[in-house]
This record gives sequence, C-alpha cells and structure tokens, in this order.
Amino acid sequence: MRIKTVSIYNYRMLYRVPVDIEDDITLIVGKNNSGKTSFFEIIRMMVSEESRLSFEDFSQKCYKEFKEADKLYGEYLLADDEAKELLLKKLQDHNPKIELQLHITYDKEKDSLKELSEFITDLDPARNDACICISYECTNTLSLFKAFRARPDSTVSLLKYLKENIQVFYRTNCYALDAPSGKRKMLEGAFKNKILKVVSFEEIKALRILDDKKGDRNNTLALGFSKYYKERDKSTEEVERLEGALKDIGKDLKEKYRVILANILKDLKTFGADTPIIIPDIIIDSVFDSEAVMKNNIRYFYKQDEIDLPESYNGLGYSNLIYMILELASFIEKHKNAKDEKISEFLVIMIEEPEAHMHPQMQQVFIRQINDLLKNAKSHGITIQLIITSHSSHIISEAGIDLKKGFNRIRYFIKGQGEVIPKDFNHLQIDNEKATFRFLKQYLNLHKSDLFFADKVIMVEGVTERLLMPQMIAKVAPSLQREYITVLEVGGAYTHKFEEILAFIDIKTLIVTDLDSKDAETNIACAVDINNKTLVTSNETLISWLPKKSIIVEILASTEDEKIFQEKVRVAFQINEINAEYYSRSFEEAFIECNKKLLLSSKMVEVNGVETEKKVKNYFSLLRGWKTEDLTNAISYELAPTTSKAKTNFAFDVMSFDEEIFGSWQVPQYIKEGLEWLSGICVVNYKISVE
Repeated sequence: MRIKTVSIYNYRMLYRVPVDIEDDITLIVGKNNSGKTSFFEIIRMMVSEESRLSFEDFSQKCYKEFKEADKLYGEYLLADDEAKELLLKKLQDHNPKIELQLHITYDKEKDSLKELSEFITDLDPARNDACICISYECTNTLSLFKAFRARPDSTVSLLKYLKENIQVFYRTNCYALDAPSGKRKMLEGAFKNKILKVVSFEEIKALRILDDKKGDRNNTLALGFSKYYKERDKSTEEVERLEGALKDIGKDLKEKYRVILANILKDLKTFGADTPIIIPDIIIDSVFDSEAVMKNNIRYFYKQDEIDLPESYNGLGYSNLIYMILELASFIEKHKNAKDEKISEFLVIMIEEPEAHMHPQMQQVFIRQINDLLKNAKSHGITIQLIITSHSSHIISEAGIDLKKGFNRIRYFIKGQGEVIPKDFNHLQIDNEKATFRFLKQYLNLHKSDLFFADKVIMVEGVTERLLMPQMIAKVAPSLQREYITVLEVGGAYTHKFEEILAFIDIKTLIVTDLDSKDAETNIACAVDINNKTLVTSNETLISWLPKKSIIVEILASTEDEKIFQEKVRVAFQINEINAEYYSRSFEEAFIECNKKLLLSSKMVEVNGVETEKKVKNYFSLLRGWKTEDLTNAISYELAPTTSKAKTNFAFDVMSFDEEIFGSWQVPQYIKEGLEWLSGICVVNYKISVE
C-alpha cells in the first residue's frame, strides 16, 4: 500500500498541484518561493495537526472565484424556485475550498484493507485505489453571502469581509472520494485518527537553531539518542539490565537523600503547628527514568586521539547529519515495535531541506545512509515513502538521478503567474534516452545540478568563457547580477544533449558556443573564410539544435529567429567584430579581434618614481613573445591559443588585467548580443549577411 499521488487545490501558490509520489524517494526541487515548504505545510495541517487555515491561505487565484460566487448568489436571489436548485448547486461548486487529496493504491493479495475500507468507494474487482480527501470548505454557502450582503459597513469589500469572517463559515471535513466520478462520502467523527490508521506522516527538519559555539546547550545527540531509545524494542536483555541497574541506583539514592534531608523534613513537620495550616508529610523518592537519563544525564563526546571532545566542539553539519539519521531510525523503530497492532499501514517521511550546515560530501553521505535505513525497514515489512525538499544540487545528484530510474524521482516546481506548476520528470521524453541520460548523469554529478535552482542558465563552450562570464555580465548586462545565473561549461559537442531537459524545466538559457570551422574534405580545423562556401562546422550544437546548419556561410547568414528556440533558448556564435569581412572561429580569437587596438597599445606607468612605457601585450603570456610589428600584421586566428593550458592562462591574464591603468577590454559582439537577450534588453542584430 502506498500513496500514488498527492493533489493540492487552492492552497497559497499551490492552486492546482498534483504530485506523483515514488515508491522510495521523491525529490521536490525548485527556486526559492516556489511552493516546496507549502507542500509540506498543507499535509501537516490537514493530516497531523489542528487546522489553522485562514483566508490568507487561499490562493490569490481564488479571489476571482469568490467574486463570481457572489454574483451567482445575486442571480440565485432573483431566480424562480425551479432555477434556484440548479443555481445553488452551481454556487456551492464554485465557492472555493482548500483541498488535500491522497490517492492511494494497494495490493489486494498482500495488503490488509481493514483500515482503508472506509475510504474505498468502488468494489469493482478491477480497481485497487482509494482516495482520502480533506477539504476546508464552506458549511453553508447561502448563509455566507447573505451575511456579507447584510454587513453593517457596506464599504467593506467581499475579500476583506472574508478575511475577517472566513472561520465562521468554513470548517474542515473529510471524504472518501471516488476520483473518476467525483462522488464523495463524508466521514463522521475524528477523521484524523482514521487517516493515521492508514498512513502516518512524520517530519524531519534540519536543526537551524544549532549553535556550534562552546557551551552549546541544544544537545542534539542527546535529543536524537533519547528519541531513538524511546522507540526501540525494550524487551531485549540489554535494555532490561539497564532498567534494572537504574532501579537499583534509585533505591540506593533514596536512602541517601532521606538521611541528608532528614533535618529539614523534621523542621517542616513542626512548621505552623499552632496554626490552622498543616504541612502534609513529604516522602523522598529517587526515580531514574531511562529516557530522561539518556537525554539529560548522559554526555556525548566525539572520539579524538587522546582527548574526547564534547558535542559542542564539533561542527553543525555532523550534528545535523547524526540527528536526522537518528530521527529517521526512531520513526522506523516506532513502527517496527508497535504492540498489538501496527500504528499505520505504511509510513511517509517528509524531510525539509536536509542540506542545512552540511558540506556537499556530507549531503551525499546522508542520502546513502537514508537508503540503507529504507532497505532495513523494508526487510522488516515496513513500507516507507520518503519525500525530500531541497535546494542542493548535490542531493539532486545523489537522490534524484538514479542509473535505473533516471530523473524520475525529481518533481520540479516552477513559479508561474500566481501559481506553482509541477513538472514530473517521469514525463520527460529524451531521444536516444540511454546514451543521453548516461551523459547527463555523469555531467550533473561532475558539475552539480544548479540549473534546477537557477533563474537563468548560460551554457558555455570552455573554461575561458566560464571564468570571464561574471566580468562580461558586469560590462554589458549588469541587471543579470541581481538574478541567480548558473554558468555550465559543457562544450559544443555536448550542449545539444540538454535540449529536452531545458525545454522541460522551461528555463531561459543562453548557449555561448564556437563556429569551429573546418575543411570539409580533410576535417582539419581552419580559419573562417566567408569566400569558401565549402567550410563546415564541427560543432554538434550548431548542426543538431540551433540553427540546425552545418555549412559555415549558412550558419553566419542565420536570422535572429533561427538562433532562438521557443523564445526560451538562444544560441550565440562568433560574428564579425571590427572588420566586416573577418569572422572568428573561437572565443579567444574573437576576444583578440575586438580588443586588438588595446592589445597593441602601451601606457606610461610610474615605476619607482620613473615614467616607464609598458606594452599591454606583455601582460598576456600568449602575446609576450611577439614583436609589435609582427603582432600588428598577424590575423587573430594565428594569435589565439589552441591548447587547454594556454586557454586557461589566457583567461587568467584577462581576469588580472588592470583596466584602470590600461583601459577597458571589450566583450565580443556575439556574447554581448546573447547577454542582452538573456537580460531582456532589446538586441540590435549586428550580423552582416553573407551571400
């Protein structure tokens, strides 16, 4: 038995949000304020806690529906008796409600349906599903709108009236819902206990209040171990010996306390002897509760070489890691050791942002430990579904990308116009799926999965573009500095493999890539020559994705529309810079071409009080050996670095270049256009058409 889908309606930004839940781990990711925390909160409030819903919890998209319902009420008042019945049904259906639906599937051969039976609405032997629907709804729609129209202050708007009075007219009900037909059967009494018999929701939160300063009193390990001890099996011989030892200590201390406190007890007995006040006899006892001892009396230390260090001397990451593992183990022990009958048919554990205070390797260790605990629980017949929300690319790599399941564990929340749009990666279609997935799995593990949390993405050809991108953004599109931009170094041969996933998560992306011209017959790299119509590109992105051309002159003749895919992805490749006839093959070549005047310049710089001429070219290891006259006559293709080491050194030279003394370098035009497009600046197309 397990939850197949959690559906949420009208709760804050979760307007219409169905989320399919995996058998083992479901990972909910997305940018800040995309509804991840709200997803857990609505489950907690509807299932585990007393509902504290207010008007502010309704999605803003409901405001229009409330107003339309008020209009329907006006029509209802004017309608004849025959029409009123239909209008009342329409009005009740239209009036917004906050709903949580838990769609459950079960195995008729293996699962007990005793507790679930009340939620099963159809006895068709072909079906194996049930739906628990918890609804925060209006108990009397006519009374609500009647009261609104009779409000003492007629200037109070409907929404303001509802804000102050919603709890008078709304309450939480529970239904057995037949999802296909929409028919409902209301459950009477304490429905949360009935839900608990079917499924337990437990929650683990990383402790953000931890203080790793000396004297920390949070005692994280004490909390974790005492909870684990509380839930574990107490019938073992070791536990019985512990409990017996504590009882013996209690008896011994009782006698010692009695002797030490004998005098004060005697004085208390005579106090007020001549007054109506009578002090009752006080008896001293010593009770050692094992759980309290575990929590308050045991001190936990981290083993060191010679001196064991107290818990507060270790980092918050270790404390959080151990605490959350203990919490999960405690939940498992609680269900494993339930007496008489099990607490619930199955268990759902919700973990919110476990990465707090953990470095990347520790986050991955945490996921591996969780997987081991889930396997252990399964071996004891305990069904657990784990739901994790996270901002961590490392947790995505470890938990969300599986060699067997692909990306299927990931649910990506996108913030739309006033609502969250959930993207289920089970629905991601990838051509040549096995080979492409294998690449993406390896790449996202290596270079993180930041694209799942970014506002926008820039995919670059190589290390030079990646290192210089922050400076180029600052120069031509500074507004991008206020957004979360992730820069992924992919290479032209592999960028096209991201086509489906970028379209699926619907994120604005700039691809900065190279023309990579080569001779079609010899396959040897060569300079771009617009008079040679046979030159082709070796860049797979240009060939397979954008602009889907292979001949260099045709690529250079591409229109702006041909460079853009569905208004979300744009490719930027080299265009002419200063010379209308000259096109670069690589970023480094384009940089040299558009900054050649600067690179050939010199400045008088004061050195030890003496004015000295300094040539700019000497600040670039790549150009230092060139004579000025040779540098002037050379084409940029001849000057550009070709090896990875030389390209990296070139990037560092640019990064350390003193622009205050020698002047500012310019961003190549093709990157400038691309960054302006990404930032939303109106782009002027500088392309010179090639006939």
